[in-house]
Amino acid sequence: MHDTALLILAAGKGTRMQSDLPKPLVPMNGMPILGHLLGNSRESGVAQISVVVGHKAELVREYVGKDIKTPLQEVRDGTAHAVEIAKESVQGANNLFVFVGDSPLLTAKSIQRLHQHHQTSGAACTFLTADFEMKLPYARVIRGKNNEVVACIEERDATEEQKQISEYLASHFIFNAELLWKFLPKITPHERTGERYLTDMIPLLLEAGEKVEAVSIENWQELVGLNTPEDVAWAEGLLASA
Repeated sequence: MHDTALLILAAGKGTRMQSDLPKPLVPMNGMPILGHLLGNSRESGVAQISVVVGHKAELVREYVGKDIKTPLQEVRDGTAHAVEIAKESVQGANNLFVFVGDSPLLTAKSIQRLHQHHQTSGAACTFLTADFEMKLPYARVIRGKNNEVVACIEERDATEEQKQISEYLASHFIFNAELLWKFLPKITPHERTGERYLTDMIPLLLEAGEKVEAVSIENWQELVGLNTPEDVAWAEGLLASA
């Protein structure tokens, strides 16, 4: 993965964690949530890693160390904004992973599979997906007649029928970097939240005739983000039973 960098979005406060720590540093199985993702990413072969920091940035920076660049998102204005402010930290990469920082169960094997599919397909954007066995407020993947990705709809914008779809997009992407930087400024603020979301890259790319690919993995648990103490306990239970 010499031409591929990884950007981890870890600026959130994580209020629902009920912890004084920033969410990335909340312990899970004796290690911060972020530490699991960093370890699995390195195991996959990713060498160039940046972490977007925000809430209690100094603590996250101290944890990750000086070898990892930590661009600061002072105002949390959405995931597209987070990627934008981190551009300089991943310069030179031809492909860019973008992961959310609360996914400690994502394995090196799945990261490698995502990278391989992206390289082979020549897609502008490739993301991990799965058929989830629990209801979560994630974007739904909309497929066309030939099983191709035709849209991804955030739950807040989905119809009742679309909300019944169990194939979720959980924000684990890899992008062709040139196309990412070309289309990222075109993402506009959401009409209700005012924030700019990275998932809006998908319709922009599709409308421009670019290829968007989804890699479905069997173990949907890998893609679950942890937001509460109950989520952490659930993930710890999974690791204990593995």
